Amino acid sequence: MSRDRNGGYDRRTWSVGPVLSAAVDRLRRNPSLLVPFAVAGIVLSVVDALRRRDPIPTLEYAGLDEATVYVEFPGYPTGVGQTTLPLESLVGLEAPYFAWGFGLYVLSVLAVSLAGVVTVTRLLDGEAQFGPLPSYLGLVVGIDLAHRLLGSIGFLQEMGLLGLVPLAALFAVVVWLFPVPGLVAAGVSPWTAIRHAGAWTRGVRWSVLGLILVLGIGTWLLTSVPVIGAFLGSALVAPVHAVAIVSLFEHRRDGWAGTPIEP
Repeated sequence: MSRDRNGGYDRRTWSVGPVLSAAVDRLRRNPSLLVPFAVAGIVLSVVDALRRRDPIPTLEYAGLDEATVYVEFPGYPTGVGQTTLPLESLVGLEAPYFAWGFGLYVLSVLAVSLAGVVTVTRLLDGEAQFGPLPSYLGLVVGIDLAHRLLGSIGFLQEMGLLGLVPLAALFAVVVWLFPVPGLVAAGVSPWTAIRHAGAWTRGVRWSVLGLILVLGIGTWLLTSVPVIGAFLGSALVAPVHAVAIVSLFEHRRDGWAGTPIEP
């Protein structure tokens, strides 16, 4: 992806290596874009620390103990906490414990949603916009619930050859949905964003898949670092993910002669 006169990249092409390189360069030139997800990473790390002291049962992150490579790609720019609260753990709790456990869950999704909206809107408009936050928050909660319902990519990977077909189908869906968080942050409704997402990835889906693998494996490796893994994944990978989504929009809008964000 060659440089253009504006200090960016040649938006007529869009592939994994140049997109990542341009994203890192863009963040280096504007380091303030790292701040929202760094703050979100601190929140995720604090939530992890509080959950480890809670009597409410939580699941711990597996890390690098097993000889398996995992792709941690939630579907929107974010870090991954080292603890997970199964929602069934909240069933039957007394009101104070329920409020505490559910409050930590809300705090974590609100932190990453706010970081996503602020970062993407700054990349698109030059300044933060908070209007899309409710829709973006709803999208994040919906994706989180879908992950809990369908299970993790790691579970499919452990199925060996039997897991290849559902794993391929899952990756196809994730590739289709890649631009959705950016579209919602730009003001498009979640349902409209999902319906039109395929138009934004047409012709570059293998590149999108490559980005998902790189970002997902990078998040997995960083999250595996004890204590600060959630912070590292959020602060270092999530901003690159956000910039990659916006770079796809820029690539497509150039190709469509300046059409609006909703195709």
